[in-house]
Amino acid sequence: MIIYTTIPLEEIFKESEDKKDYFQIPYSKGIIEVELISASKAKIVRLISHDLNDYLQPHFQPGTEIKLKWETDC
Repeated sequence: MIIYTTIPLEEIFKESEDKKDYFQIPYSKGIIEVELISASKAKIVRLISHDLNDYLQPHFQPGTEIKLKWETDC
């Protein structure tokens, strides 16, 4: 890849200062990538699915908040 620009490369490729942790949650047809808001809530960041109809579902849209249920193996 060749980049022709007057902007310094350090500015283009710098790391984000507020790097956020994203987690992937598997579901039956793919993966939902979320950002934790609190211990029981998360915000959908990205949907990865083989079923094209999933991208039309409003409950899978990025920005949608979902409730999390943690399961522990005891």
